[in-house]
Amino acid sequence: MFAFSFKVVGKDLKTKARAGVIKTSHGIIKTPAFSPVATRASVRTLSYTDLKDAKTQVVLANTYHLYLKPGLEVIEKFGGFANFMKWEGPTITDSGGYQVSFLWSKGEEDKAKVVKIDDKGALFKSYLDGSLHLLTPEKSIKIQKILGADIIMALDEPQSLNMPKRLAKEAFLRTLKWEERSFMAWQKLNKKGEFQALYGIVQGDLDKNLRKQSLDFVLSLGFPGIAIGGEAIGSDPKVTSEALNTISDILPDEKPVHALGLGGGPEGIFEAVARGVDTFDNTGITRMARTGLLFIYPEDGGKRSNKFRLDIKKSAFKSDEKPLSKVCNCYSCLNFS
Repeated sequence: MFAFSFKVVGKDLKTKARAGVIKTSHGIIKTPAFSPVATRASVRTLSYTDLKDAKTQVVLANTYHLYLKPGLEVIEKFGGFANFMKWEGPTITDSGGYQVSFLWSKGEEDKAKVVKIDDKGALFKSYLDGSLHLLTPEKSIKIQKILGADIIMALDEPQSLNMPKRLAKEAFLRTLKWEERSFMAWQKLNKKGEFQALYGIVQGDLDKNLRKQSLDFVLSLGFPGIAIGGEAIGSDPKVTSEALNTISDILPDEKPVHALGLGGGPEGIFEAVARGVDTFDNTGITRMARTGLLFIYPEDGGKRSNKFRLDIKKSAFKSDEKPLSKVCNCYSCLNFS
């Protein structure tokens, strides 16, 4: 059943920012929208109620981690990772490409437990028991089919910023091959059951020509959506903006755009949205909260100079009884100072 669509409902006159609606089998996503990362089908320290109270519309889970633990047999028994984590709403999964290739590309094979990457796929060792696994484009799509997300990703090999040019070019060309195979596998599986929207991933680091070539390739295959990846997207907002600038003027109106692992906090989000990004995920948001950093509204003193952040650990707040925010009505702001 085809249950995915995207419609732009408003545009900013000065930037590429736009408001839209993504329709999925499990609800709508009003964009721009942030997706918390539920790596192993849970967002660290947050309950289902916490997510709903924060007006979360969509969550993203990680294919690599769920494949290894709790494993596909368990997830399939629950009817998908959304049921497993008791989430009622739209979902996204990444392809696992970042986990099996990114540290490899930085020369950290032992840490990544990656044995080999070639055009066939990525051979890696499980961090749990040392068993060998080959992640191919076809297998990634099959895993994501079982995980049951509304939006899934083609397998890619992200390029790091300091990657040698020869290796970066190999990874770029390999990504094109993997994406085509992902698309073909997706087409076959979509004939057997509920529709999932596959996003093609645009790579190319900070190279405008490579990013354009990648985008043109993704569009030529007819992916329902576009994702933008690579270390440049997960870097600081200035580098992210530079990477997005390479293609922001040629992003199509009719396709939703997702930034994978978007770097920075609110300031990074503003820069990405201004360049046509509709949805985005980031593990850093909850990580910063766990270390005592709060994101604050302009009404509470948030501005570009302080990156819209407040460090609650500072001694000045030790005996401060004022609420965290004057305008926010989330549980933390209503109940803690």
